[in-house]
Amino acid sequence: MAPISISDRIKIIKEIDVSLPKGQGVVFAKEEESAAVAAGSSVSFVGNLPAQMKSDVLNSTLFAQLAANKQFDRQEQTTKWYDYYKYVLETVGYNVQSFDFARMSDANSYLTVDNLLLKLAEAYLSGAELALFTTMINSLKDAKNQGAVTLFDSSSKSFSKANFQLGVAADTQGNAMFKIGAYYYGAQQNIDRVLFFTFGSQKVEFYAGNQTMLLVNQVYSQVRKEIVAKLGANAKDLVSGIEL
Repeated sequence: MAPISISDRIKIIKEIDVSLPKGQGVVFAKEEESAAVAAGSSVSFVGNLPAQMKSDVLNSTLFAQLAANKQFDRQEQTTKWYDYYKYVLETVGYNVQSFDFARMSDANSYLTVDNLLLKLAEAYLSGAELALFTTMINSLKDAKNQGAVTLFDSSSKSFSKANFQLGVAADTQGNAMFKIGAYYYGAQQNIDRVLFFTFGSQKVEFYAGNQTMLLVNQVYSQVRKEIVAKLGANAKDLVSGIEL
């Protein structure tokens, strides 16, 4: 993205249309390992990430999702959806590359989506990050996190197609570094649980990509209130904490 002024960023943000859910959002009281679902995205946070930065990552990625949802069908126009998602992320202060996806020709050999996700994560997450990521995925199997799973599934899938993001965020010199995995897949039957869908013998088209994005605090801190205003004080319906 070409250099853009803060005033121009704010102007663009104000013009972006998003739907407004209801609620208050998740409050992070301590700087400890935690995780949360924001619509069709699930993020785990390493322990040194300040509470404000956690909220910034959730709010910014939620805003980008809602904005992209308004422009394109999340499951049927996936490429265009990610192009607009990237545009919004850049506008609010992320340094982000294009989302390049590769088709996983051997997806069925992993039996379930979560098995495949954990294998893919090994390529872009460090040991500690991978351990936290694994804990987040496994925690979503627990009944205590059913609310978060229901929110994630309802936001990321439609019948036999799903489009979602997972990642780990950390604090690097006062900026949020977000290692994100982006995924979408289509099956021959309705998807019940996005992360724990069983492939079986059916034909599955599974695509995956990952990158490291940096949310520049110097930029985001100047547009934060505009994002909060756009989301409204009512973002709780699309944000849910995960008990690890």
